[in-house]
Amino acid sequence: MDWLDRLSVAAIAGLALITISMLTNHEMHKKRQDDPASAGKEAGRAYSLQVEADKKLYQQVAAFREQGRYADAMAKLEDMIERYPDKSLSYVYLGQVLLKQGKLGAAIHNYRRAVEMDSDYVDKRTPRFMGDAIKTVVEEGREKFAREKALRPKDKDVQRALKDVYYLQRRLAGGCE
Repeated sequence: MDWLDRLSVAAIAGLALITISMLTNHEMHKKRQDDPASAGKEAGRAYSLQVEADKKLYQQVAAFREQGRYADAMAKLEDMIERYPDKSLSYVYLGQVLLKQGKLGAAIHNYRRAVEMDSDYVDKRTPRFMGDAIKTVVEEGREKFAREKALRPKDKDVQRALKDVYYLQRRLAGGCE
């Protein structure tokens, strides 16, 4: 064999190795995409990281709420909503603070906004599920605002609160919007 034959054989062998490695890489990538367990694990990790980041972000708000410093919590939440308008957790905390202050209608409205932005709050399969707390508020709101509607049938605030109550009730029952 002369040097040209050896070069040709080496080139063919190199191309064969490259082709085999590309096919193997393609198959491995395809298996990862088709494997729902690995995709679920990656999504679960990302979800856990997001929950931890949210916990840190809202740490001061939670502390204010626990200490009963509702004005400070409200001010911090207003700032958070302005800085992070897509964070649904702001509306959850806002609803909780308003509920502690006795503002049931406003609290229900903020829970609705949170659920509209992120349905995980009413999905039992997620760590963000808070359906039991929402259900309690919905039951209380349904009773209160039904009485108020009988007394003031044209009151727009009462009508809005009842719409929010019914929306949350449907979502808790598994309905989608």
